[in-house]
Amino acid sequence: MERFLSQNRLDHGYWVHWSLLVRSPHFLLHSDMDYSGEITSSWLTGHTDPYGPLKAESDILLACSAKGPRAPNLTSPLVCWTQYCKWRGLSLSSPVVALLSSPLSIYYIMTTLVPRDFPELNILKKKSLKIHIIESNREFQSLMVFWELAMLLPHVTFELLFIGEGLPQECDEQQFLLQQKGDRLTLVCPSLAHDEGTGKRSIRVKGYRRAYHMLQAPKPDLVIGFRPAFRLHDFWLSTLPRLQSLKVPAYFCEDNELSCVCSQQVMGAATGGALSSPHINPFHSPLRVTRGDNTLPWYSNAFVFHLIYKTATCPQRVPVVRPRLCDPAQQLPPANQKAGVRQNSPPDAPSKMTRKERKQAARSVLRKRK
Repeated sequence: MERFLSQNRLDHGYWVHWSLLVRSPHFLLHSDMDYSGEITSSWLTGHTDPYGPLKAESDILLACSAKGPRAPNLTSPLVCWTQYCKWRGLSLSSPVVALLSSPLSIYYIMTTLVPRDFPELNILKKKSLKIHIIESNREFQSLMVFWELAMLLPHVTFELLFIGEGLPQECDEQQFLLQQKGDRLTLVCPSLAHDEGTGKRSIRVKGYRRAYHMLQAPKPDLVIGFRPAFRLHDFWLSTLPRLQSLKVPAYFCEDNELSCVCSQQVMGAATGGALSSPHINPFHSPLRVTRGDNTLPWYSNAFVFHLIYKTATCPQRVPVVRPRLCDPAQQLPPANQKAGVRQNSPPDAPSKMTRKERKQAARSVLRKRK
């Protein structure tokens, strides 16, 4: 990974979040920051050159002209990188697809997986969608790539909420807009931006720096997470039950199949639920990541699965045994009689007597006493 980034001079823009050698969150990406000014506006300056040295790709992806490509048909959505690059006019060998893996994975989940797994939602017919993207810090640092959702699904108004404890402190509860200004895409803060020259189409983004189970917000249409690592963070033991209570479709992308197996164990322990069988995400990143614990190839967003919530089972009703009323025809044993011994007791009356029979038995007892 580091050799590839160095050889292609991918050392600024959103690429710094892929490097393991960069330690400072403000390194290169925020090299032009003015720390004496507004914190939020300074954070926005890091998105002025998102794709780094990829100038041709940047001109295509950041352009907002009316002559752009026509949106793909929803009845036959894009399902691989070859189709997408041909539709967008990008080279299939361009490394920019690594940055686009996250928005294309969301597109694949919305157009292929949700209609198959949750057909009752009719998600493709909705005009607006609220999507919660949880514990995905690298994606929050690469907001402008999510404009591809507006290009792929122009009939949908998107609202993206990023929730995670690793988000920048200065962006907590801050709102941003991805919108066109003139013929270029811009990322602005509504409290600092001016309205002149902005287009109608936009994507609303908001960040929350907290664990998901601590969030107080309306119920989303979809929950998505990238590299969740259930087994490594204790907060998932509280977040998964929160998702269980919401019963909202939740999809996650992992780097390897082993993480999916471990996530299954955590899901079962936290909620009693399960995970769907993980399968290969066709829009995973093509950049290979080699981990130190083994030599197996890992790819960002390689596998995708969704949560299977535990169904609420009604507890079995225990029949209530009501005590039978004392039969007036049946004499009580004397007080000095021992338990289990009956003296001159009449034979047991039938277990069930009609009302008329009970009255007749009571009259006969009164006659005997007289």
